[in-house]
Amino acid sequence: MSKSRLITFMLSVFVVGMVELMIAGILSLMSKDLNVSEAIIGQLVTIYAFTFAICGPILVKLTKNLSPKLVLLVSMAIFILGNGIIAISPNFTILVIGRILSSGAAAIIVVKILSLTVVYSNPSERGKMIGLVYTGFSAANVLGVPLGTKIGDLVGWRMSFIFICSVGVIALILIAFNVANNKIDTPESSGSAQSYKIKHPLEIVKYLSITFLILAANYVVVTYISPLLAIYGYDLNIVSLVLLVAGIGAILGTSLGGYITDSLGSKKWLLISLSSYAILMFVFQSFLPILIVTLIGVFVWNIVQWGSNPPIQIGIISQIEGDTSAVMSWNMSSLNAGIGAGSLLGGIFVSYFNVISSLYVAGALSLVAFLICLTIKKPATE
Repeated sequence: MSKSRLITFMLSVFVVGMVELMIAGILSLMSKDLNVSEAIIGQLVTIYAFTFAICGPILVKLTKNLSPKLVLLVSMAIFILGNGIIAISPNFTILVIGRILSSGAAAIIVVKILSLTVVYSNPSERGKMIGLVYTGFSAANVLGVPLGTKIGDLVGWRMSFIFICSVGVIALILIAFNVANNKIDTPESSGSAQSYKIKHPLEIVKYLSITFLILAANYVVVTYISPLLAIYGYDLNIVSLVLLVAGIGAILGTSLGGYITDSLGSKKWLLISLSSYAILMFVFQSFLPILIVTLIGVFVWNIVQWGSNPPIQIGIISQIEGDTSAVMSWNMSSLNAGIGAGSLLGGIFVSYFNVISSLYVAGALSLVAFLICLTIKKPATE
């Protein structure tokens, strides 16, 4: 894959990841401005995630005979429009409409980019390339979410979405110059590129279940990171710092996850990352009173959590013969359904229980994911 195309893919995934995750940083600001509770504002993550989960497979099927370039250009334009609506929304209802538009567009953007990444990469380097492209999503934590949070703190949360629109325009221009007009311009696109065969359906279900559970576990906590940190006296500046450290860990984890998957194999690294994440969630409350310990814990937590994505992607690919787009869309749907479920569950705990207990819910969910991973058959290619 060329460097320019890699950068285009990473930036496109970056801006999509930023808009999905940024709510966690500006949740309190939006709540005060719109006179809506934090628990309700938090459900914007749920709305985004579930819309993404539903639209992904549907849009992949509807656009399978269209040029990826056309699909990406139209989708990015709709994504920009949706976030523009959010930026000027006078009330929560209009905001939700913009959120749905941007989420539906994001669903097809991510799936198309990931499927093209698989096609354009050599089989021996697919883990690494998927990890690098997905680093754009992690980078949304490092640069996008803290920056969006700081912009919101300085000049209002609406300007955070204006910033997203600006980055989206840059991604649109890069797509126009760096994605070819034909369907898939590689040798692998010939023949039955639009068809696929699943070798072992149950194994696919296991991987999708792990994706759902680990993202639900993460977003039970992440969506409400502001009120969680506020319990220990941390202000919005500290929230931005925590999100920055989380993002650095996420980028490192996603990149390392790809390389380690190529080296150790998908199952072995997935077991290591899931077990490490579960342990961290169960002990994380003891980190919170001391900022430096909290930052170290957040850093390691994001390394192992985001490091689980490349082995899941590679594990799924190993079970597919032919075009991977449809199954990739299933995984992204599971990912976003997990985000939505975690945000919803987190909202329940914020409203009716102690927000600290969400850490233990996250630990329990990730432990279930670990147990499922134990039953996965080692792919024949490893």
